[in-house]
Amino acid sequence: MDAWRVLDTGASTGAWNMAVDRALRGPVLRFYGWDPPAVSCGYGQVVEREVDMAACRALGVDVVRRPTGGRAVLHWRELTYSVVCAPADLGAGEGIEDAHRLIAECLAAGLRDCGIAVDIVRNQRRVERSRGAGATSPCFSSAARWELSCGGRKLVGSAQRRYRHGLLQHGSILLGPAHQRLPDLMRIDEPRRRAWTAALAAGSTDVARCAPGLVDRDALVECLVGGFARRLGARMERGELTAAEELQAAEQTAALEEVGV
Repeated sequence: MDAWRVLDTGASTGAWNMAVDRALRGPVLRFYGWDPPAVSCGYGQVVEREVDMAACRALGVDVVRRPTGGRAVLHWRELTYSVVCAPADLGAGEGIEDAHRLIAECLAAGLRDCGIAVDIVRNQRRVERSRGAGATSPCFSSAARWELSCGGRKLVGSAQRRYRHGLLQHGSILLGPAHQRLPDLMRIDEPRRRAWTAALAAGSTDVARCAPGLVDRDALVECLVGGFARRLGARMERGELTAAEELQAAEQTAALEEVGV
């Protein structure tokens, strides 16, 4: 089995983060953050119909479209991970469910090493794509199969996309409650805003509430790397973006910024 490259690319704009995920050549395990905070929508969502662009600008929040499916997420006080690999790098078959399960087991192993008691959700239907004229419910209002919960509330949300030669899966590990501000940034009426706010408060949690003490971001990354190494039986090596990945990410960032999402 090839060694996995581990990247920690720090905090960047939404366009850069999504461009890098598209540019990576695996097997790679990447960690990153968002500066400024950003709303990301699944590739099947109609961004202009769902996101209040004026409210985002007023708050200094980016808006970006993910290459994966799923529902809207506000990336604010979180650690984001991405996995780029072939299914064989996970020891998985070609099915999407098998890859989701194995990555969930890796994440769970790492979080438990940090003292965070997580459960893998196994009985909820996964929805990778959202379409329609109106705003859909927020991602963190409920957990789907192979996502992670703590105390019955969603802690990690993930989405996956398949390509000809591999897959991209990325997801949010919530560090605090700032994601609950999402309803104020969406084009929804006041009754729905109240419902969304209540659903996020009831349906999600964060590392600060789940860990027995303070968890340093870098320590959390180390635990997660260890969880992947142990579950996959793989060698994990710290690395950097290649020159080709840097160039492709820069080109795609420019294209994303030009269209605004």
